[in-house]
Amino acid sequence: MAATVWAAAIGTMCWLAASGETKAVMDAAPWLVLVSWFVYVAQWRPCLRVDDDGFTLVNGLRDHRIPFDTVEDIEVRYAVAVRAAGKKYVSWGAPTPPGSFESGFQHVSDLKSRPYSVLPSNERFSQPTVTTGRDEIAQAWQDARVAGLRSSDGTVTTTWNGPMIVVGVVVLLWVIVAALI
Repeated sequence: MAATVWAAAIGTMCWLAASGETKAVMDAAPWLVLVSWFVYVAQWRPCLRVDDDGFTLVNGLRDHRIPFDTVEDIEVRYAVAVRAAGKKYVSWGAPTPPGSFESGFQHVSDLKSRPYSVLPSNERFSQPTVTTGRDEIAQAWQDARVAGLRSSDGTVTTTWNGPMIVVGVVVLLWVIVAALI
């Protein structure tokens, strides 16, 4: 999604510049940059990283470092939520559950040839189990608990991404100035 928006923004700017519409380029540029920044912050940047010591949840403009010894529970559903140090941290960029057609439908061509192939025997449950990145998240915490948790100071560290905030403010000011002129 992010790459598509960026390609569309660059393509629009190039198309306007190639057609000699300099004023149109200057009018469109702040808005296209604002949309590109928003897509970067909301879609490209968010992720969930797991290492030997804990989780790092990168969400938009904030990052949360969660050591394993502070984790009380992990909820792995449509979003990954980590309950640690008395608070709940939800990851924007963790793996989502497999779609209904991913879970056990590896042989779609075979299933399409039979009418009502899912009913009444519900064949997808007899297919091999699909493992996802979600399983690895919970497994990393379980493995750390079994191996003995490394002691931290017992706190979750939350930081703001200063450079992204500064870029966002500058772009927003550019949009406001462009709209007023």
